[in-house]
Amino acid sequence: MGNTSEETPDPTADQAAALDAQQALLEESLELVFDVYDAALDDGLLDPVVILLDCEDPIGGEIARAWLGQEVVDEAIRDQRSADPSGELTTVFAQAFPLAESAEEVPAVFPYLAPVFVASPPADEFLVISVTSGGALALTVPLAARQSPP
Repeated sequence: MGNTSEETPDPTADQAAALDAQQALLEESLELVFDVYDAALDDGLLDPVVILLDCEDPIGGEIARAWLGQEVVDEAIRDQRSADPSGELTTVFAQAFPLAESAEEVPAVFPYLAPVFVASPPADEFLVISVTSGGALALTVPLAARQSPP
């Protein structure tokens, strides 16, 4: 009888990697997130929540295609891959929504994020939902994190 021990995958390692990827997506997209947040405020949106999507992720791509259409997202992905043949960067899209609407819509797709909407973020922060790696992470972004020009 031979040794048939197999390594059992560690679901917590997968979850930790997903959380790291969701946070990294936000960190790498801060300029876009602030642009979308500022545009939402300029449009009169109170307490905007920014949804940041990795269009190359199955869930993020599905949401982006529902909002923008199949052709638009597919073209953006092709353009991104042409600009970055190494594949190190992903295609992202961000959109802001009112807090009240987000409190209803986000938990419908990501039920585990419902507790995030129990209280509004502090006045000097705003909420971002980062969607990649098959899930989503809610993060608050301090307004002080805005990158100033060099």
